[in-house]
Amino acid sequence: MSNDHQQNVLEFLNRILGMGGLELEASAEPTPEGFKVQVRGGDVSFLLGRNAELLEALEYLVNRIFAPASGPEGRIVVDSGAYRAGREKELQLMAVKAAERVRASRIPFSFDPMSPNERRIVHLALAGDASVRTESQGGGVDRKVTIFPA
Repeated sequence: MSNDHQQNVLEFLNRILGMGGLELEASAEPTPEGFKVQVRGGDVSFLLGRNAELLEALEYLVNRIFAPASGPEGRIVVDSGAYRAGREKELQLMAVKAAERVRASRIPFSFDPMSPNERRIVHLALAGDASVRTESQGGGVDRKVTIFPA
């Protein structure tokens, strides 16, 4: 991915953040899949509040707008601090605990609705467990993962 492309994404995000009156600034670092945008500043709590809805929305927006120029491997990840890594570990632990519950009770378990990336983490966390299977159900913002006994 070109430096010009990264710069365009950063300019766009910084403009949005500035127009929102937030004390936040975006910077980029390359990754094997594309690049990661780190957002830092005094208003990070607004970015990460309500299950990081604003962070998720910004990531969705930049990927929708800049995906054609990014190419098939050009995923843009928007993060703040280590939020994404912490959330991934949390989801993996939740998946393992829910799978234990399903194995013991033989009753399917459904998570609350999740973003596509969060659903993917749950599916991958249990992909090697032959005693349960996962399935995404529902549509739109109500789409969630259900764990079934195998």
